[in-house]
Formats: sequence, C-alpha cells, structure tokens
Amino acid sequence: MAATASQVVTIIADDLTGACDTGCLFAGPGPVGVLAPPALTAADSSVITPVVTIDTESRALPPPEAAAAIHTAARRLGERLASGRVFKKIDSTLRGAAGVELTALLEHGPPFTGALVCPAFPAQRRVVRHGRLLIDSVPVHESAIARDPAFRAATSDVGGLLAGGAPVVPLALDDVRAGAEKVAHLLEHHRGALVAADAETDADLATLAEAALLAPGTLVAGSAGLGRAVSRALGCEAPAVALPPGRARLVVVGSLHPASRAQLDALLAAGVPLVTANAQGHGDPAPAVAALAAGRGALVASVSTPADRQAVARHLAEAAARILDRAAPDLVVVTGGDTAFALIRALRPRRFDLAGAPADGLALGQLVLEGGRSLPLLTKAGGFGAADLLATILGGPS
Repeated sequence: MAATASQVVTIIADDLTGACDTGCLFAGPGPVGVLAPPALTAADSSVITPVVTIDTESRALPPPEAAAAIHTAARRLGERLASGRVFKKIDSTLRGAAGVELTALLEHGPPFTGALVCPAFPAQRRVVRHGRLLIDSVPVHESAIARDPAFRAATSDVGGLLAGGAPVVPLALDDVRAGAEKVAHLLEHHRGALVAADAETDADLATLAEAALLAPGTLVAGSAGLGRAVSRALGCEAPAVALPPGRARLVVVGSLHPASRAQLDALLAAGVPLVTANAQGHGDPAPAVAALAAGRGALVASVSTPADRQAVARHLAEAAARILDRAAPDLVVVTGGDTAFALIRALRPRRFDLAGAPADGLALGQLVLEGGRSLPLLTKAGGFGAADLLATILGGPS
C-alpha cells in the first residue's frame, strides 16, 4: 500500500540525532525539514516540506515532562497529524520514556487508534526476540546502554520498558511471520494499546510496516530500522547520498557511549588536532582553525567523563561555533544527540534540511545560517559505528 511521493509525513523523535537518522530515510521526494525548538521552530519555512522531522528534546526528561513535550509538539503540528502519516521515532535501546510519550501522542486522535511498536534495528544488531530487546545477543539492561542515565529500567522486557502509559500487548515473531494481514487484524483487535512486536530481520520490519498501513489509524513507532521499512512502504525511501568533497572536516564528539569513545581514540591515535571541552569551558580553537585552513581534519571533544553532560555539550558547541566563525570546513560531523542539539542552538540556523543517509546511522543535511551561508552537517548517534568510522570520514575522498 504505497503512498504518493507528495504524501505529508511527520516524524517525531526525542533527540536530534534520532530525528535526523530517521528523517533522512524519507528524503526520496525531496529534502526533509528539521524542527528543533527553540533554534528551529514551526515558523521556519521548512515546515512546508512534505516530510518534516521534529526533535522534542525529551529523552532525558522525567515522564510527566516528556508527555508535556509531546502534547506541545502535537498542538503545534495541528493539521499535519490529521492529514498525513506519523512515525514516532524511539530509541533502538528504549532509552527515555517511550511508552509515556506514545500514550501522550495517542491522545491526539483521531487519527490514532493505537500503536505498533518495534525498536529493532537488525542492521545494528539490535533485535526483539521473545519480547526481549537484545544488543549483539546481550539483553539491553546488561549492555553498556544500561549505564546511560536515560535508560531507566532493570529489565530487557519490551513491555516493561514501555510501561507507564497505555496497555502493552506483545506480538510474537510467529504472528509477525504469519503476514501483514494477520498483524493488521491483531492491530484492529487491540485498539488503544501499544502492540509491541518481535522482529529479527529487515523482512520482519517490512511486514510490520505493511501491516501498519493496512490498519488505518495505527501510529507506527520504532527506530531507524522500522523507519526505513515505512519509508519504503510509503514510496519515500531516499537513495544513499555521498559526502561532500574535500578533507577539511570538523568532527565534534560529545557522546560517552563506548562506540563513540573508540572512534575518538582512533582519531587521537591518528594525530588529528584536538580542541578539548569540559564542564568549565573549552580550549584554544586555533589548532583546529589552522588544520581546516590547510585542508585537513580537526576535532573538538570531551576526553574525560564529564560531571555535567549539558554543560559539556554547551562548551563543545561553543568551541565548534568559534572555529566556524574563523574557518569554512567542507563538512561538520557531530556525534551524540545532546551535542548536536547544543550545536544547533549555538549556530541558530535559519533552516536545516536533510538530504539522505550516506550509511546506516548517519544523516547528511545542510544548515542555512544567517546571511545565506550554507554548512554541510553530518549527524551520528553515539551508539553506532565501528571504531574506525570517524577516521574513515576524515580520510574520505577529496
């Protein structure tokens, strides 16, 4: 059941990298506008694009405040929710208050009659098996994710991770593999609930996407894995895009996830010039400015565990903004949702439009700054990628 390429699609995420890595998958009809208040608001002209992705910046909020953020976004979106498709992007490890946020969004129905939920992202080795969320075959609550403050449970049971809102109904893998019509029938039977589905492969996600389109009023919620399946089902899938040419690339690393720390270590081992930031401030940006002027890569990062993540993100963004005042890199790469949001706030762009995904977990777009200057920006969620990913990006073709 494909939609026309001009279909209105709205994606609602709880952090900026999530809004980007899913929003870019829907860029087949054209650029996807990013809204991230207060820096990018619904008054921005990007709201008229057929596909819009919104960051409610609610992952770290207590459940009542997260619900309030969803209500605010839904009221601001108004007719978009009633006139088009809606995809609620949730974290593939179910950090945040996903169940509460979904329940809040369901209250803005019609059009919603219930939700189909699946955080699985097989391409990143994240699956739901027998109702349990696994990362590399390890239960999520026993993985490195469990140390993240936004992971709030001592369980890997998806029903438990979604608790706190509407009833959660499990959907076993056998039911998923019985086909889209069977799943659609079950969705109709469990109206008002969060139907939490097993999925181990991209084919399972494709079945869920098809089923959701067969069951009118179903709110679809998942990670970028299910997002890609939905974009394909709607005829909105974007082809892979290439990174812009040139090796003057500025990398800003704020995520504390071990994957991002390994990527940071690889850059440091390669001798990439570093500007550090911590909760008190940041270092001299001159080495990064000089490297970029010479057509080489540069790095802004926190190299120790910060006591205040928000303060560190702010100082990382301030350092990057000072560098960008004095240099014109071919590409800015930012990893970690808090850091990406802080950078957007520091730069205050007129708009931010996504062009597509160079690879899973990466989102490429253009920031349009005051005065008309355009800045290519690549975002990456903190928990993704091999240890050499950022080094490969810095050493990419010129």
